[in-house]
Amino acid sequence: MADPSCPPFPLLEEEGRHEQAEENVPHGGELELPTVDLEVPGEALASACRRLGVFRLANHGVPADLSERLLAVARDVLGRAPFHDKQAQPGYFWGTPALSSLRVRDVNWVEGFHLALGPDHQPAAAASSPDLAALADLAREYGAHMARVARALFDALAAALGLGAGQASAYLAERDGFLRVYRYPPCPEAGHLGMEAHTDSSVLSVINQDLVGGLQVLHGGAWRDVAPGGGGAGTGTLLVNLGDMARAISGDAFRSVRHRVAASRGDERLSLCYFAFPRDDAVISCGGSRYRPFTYAEFREQVQADIKATGSKVGLERFLVHH
Repeated sequence: MADPSCPPFPLLEEEGRHEQAEENVPHGGELELPTVDLEVPGEALASACRRLGVFRLANHGVPADLSERLLAVARDVLGRAPFHDKQAQPGYFWGTPALSSLRVRDVNWVEGFHLALGPDHQPAAAASSPDLAALADLAREYGAHMARVARALFDALAAALGLGAGQASAYLAERDGFLRVYRYPPCPEAGHLGMEAHTDSSVLSVINQDLVGGLQVLHGGAWRDVAPGGGGAGTGTLLVNLGDMARAISGDAFRSVRHRVAASRGDERLSLCYFAFPRDDAVISCGGSRYRPFTYAEFREQVQADIKATGSKVGLERFLVHH
């Protein structure tokens, strides 16, 4: 009997473009990530950002029981409720985390909730269901920790880049970030991706995942597996990856890591992903950079225009000086 919680994902034979595998890119086994201590990030942080653009974060101070409670509520809300009930809730997405008004090239084997965390945002879904109210409350508490973590990381990076106080403030609006709660349901056949290959548009993204694997990053011309390491699931570490804005702010000194998620045939996967961005009016510039100065609002609007036109993000290439 079909799982009533599962969205109506198209199967490969029904929708040929759903097979997103990048056939010319080999699989390269597991990638060992560096670990950065948030209490003393030092040179380890800048080195990880220059070399890989992704690292594990220890001593982050996010309570393990908070992560576990948030993941448990997310599992109940996403994995137990009927699809048609979830679809009626504000912030719910399936197949792609892009806004529902945008056209996308591929359908991903994923569903979730998009939760804005800024002080002006009160989730509309919270009053409609006790479970969603609990999810929203936990997300706000978790988001406060994420804002603290993001600010501590970025202040250390700002010092390494020699940014002034004004830039350090404008380039990260950590309290206006958002949280996405992802569920990757078990997939009945091979050949699907839970999330297609992409780079994040953020300054940085903080990932807290359960112990089901699937995350892969592109490194050395091959897709490499990243072993699970949930902040509330035993290892005590979070995963941080840099986005396009960190790459632009650093003038390409830091990497914006290309990553994807492989769908699992046997297990559902849960993850919490916090995204931090610059202020909309922050002018992103770096001396000697290949990119012309631009605001984050310009970048976001260009990404949305490209997705509408082509189904995928072009990203920083749009802002090259001689584009």
